[in-house]
Amino acid sequence: MEYIKNHKLTIFIIIVYIVLVAFAYFLYKLFIGSSGLPVYGDRLDGIEKVPITEEQIAQIKDEIEKEDFVLKVTKPYLNGKVLKVIINVSDKAGVDASKALASKITAALDENQKEFYDIEVFLNKYYNCTLEATGDIDEDGNFVNDVIVKFSNDLSKNEFALDYGISNSNKVTYNKEQEFKIDKDGEYIIYGFTKDKMGEGSCSIKIVMKKSEAKASEDTINSITTQAFPIIGYRKYGTKDFVWTKSR
Repeated sequence: MEYIKNHKLTIFIIIVYIVLVAFAYFLYKLFIGSSGLPVYGDRLDGIEKVPITEEQIAQIKDEIEKEDFVLKVTKPYLNGKVLKVIINVSDKAGVDASKALASKITAALDENQKEFYDIEVFLNKYYNCTLEATGDIDEDGNFVNDVIVKFSNDLSKNEFALDYGISNSNKVTYNKEQEFKIDKDGEYIIYGFTKDKMGEGSCSIKIVMKKSEAKASEDTINSITTQAFPIIGYRKYGTKDFVWTKSR
């Protein structure tokens, strides 16, 4: 006891040091965890016995790109035990035909690989023929001042948009314009036209302009699109079918 009384400060410092070291170790385990250990733990055990070869990767990409409605396939890649494939399809591509591309992936794999790997497919349209109109809109949905109608995407920067145009006529025109301004009262239908390697597409939007001092706020309306993209498909190892987990 005499020793403790004579070395209170030293003992206090030692106790504080021990507490700080213990707390630092707790934080290390909490935030760093298994640093230095394999990220996937033992989940990749045996992967060397069923490698997916570069030839198979190339085959998957080539087979998918043979379809006319496919615009681009990012080189398939592995993320742990998941084979990921990203596909961009034409503006006119259908949902069912796009989902069917997943079968070309499984066709390139043998049974052992299908028993080991998960497969994820991301299907998206590189662009849609979608118009948007921006301006001040009153409570009845009428525009009360100048309206700008334009394509939702900048098609001049899209390598797959072979041609495009916008007009207040339903006659197909590829005038390279992406905006149309409305500044007079009336009812209008504005048409957008696009073309890619699969063919021509069109979209339209209805605008009602009634200039007024009525209470209004700026808003944007979009043309209707019926295509449900992007879509994500996931096939768990050892199962037969893809589950399409996202559709909007």
